[in-house]
Amino acid sequence: LPPMQIMSVAAMTERINAIQQVTRSKMIEGVHYGIIPGTKKPTLYKAGSEMLLVMFEIGPTVDVLDLCTSDRIKYRVTTTGIHIPTGRAIGQGIGECSSGEERYRWRNAICDEEFFDTPESRRRVKWSKGWDRGQPTVYQSNQVRTVPDDLGNTVLKMAKKRAQIDMTLTALGVSDLFNQDIE
Repeated sequence: LPPMQIMSVAAMTERINAIQQVTRSKMIEGVHYGIIPGTKKPTLYKAGSEMLLVMFEIGPTVDVLDLCTSDRIKYRVTTTGIHIPTGRAIGQGIGECSSGEERYRWRNAICDEEFFDTPESRRRVKWSKGWDRGQPTVYQSNQVRTVPDDLGNTVLKMAKKRAQIDMTLTALGVSDLFNQDIE
C-alpha cells in the first residue's frame, strides 16, 4: 500500500481561509447558513453544503437503507463524498428520517370539520407558546395524524439532506465553523 499522504499545514490553512472567504463573500445568511436560537455557531444549510461541494469538486453518492414498516416510513442514508478529479472517496455522512418524527406525524387540521370528523385516536389539541403583538401568548392548534405513505418522498429527501450536510462537514473538516442543520 502507498503511504498515506498528509496535508501540509499551509495547505490546510489555505483550505480553511478559502472556506471562510466563500462564507463571508458568497454565502447568504438565511439561505446557505443561519444562526439557530440556542446555538453558538452558524448552522450549515443544504444550499451552503452544495456551494462548498461545488467549490471543492466533491460529488455525493448516496446509499439508501429502507427501514420502513407497515405504519412508518423510515430511511437511513449514507452519503459518500467523491473528489471528482481523482475519484477518491474523501468523507462520509449519515442521516436518518422517519414519519414518526413529531414534525411529520401531525399536521394542523384544515378546518374544524376535518378535526371533528377524524377519529379521536387520530387527532389532538396541541398547546404552544408564541408571540402576539410583542407579547408572549399561549395558543392551541387542532391537529390530525398524517398518513405515513403520503410522506415517503419528504422523509427520504430529509434523510438525504441530513447525510449530505454531515458528509460536507466531515469531508471538509468544518465542524468547528458550522453546526449540522438543526430542524
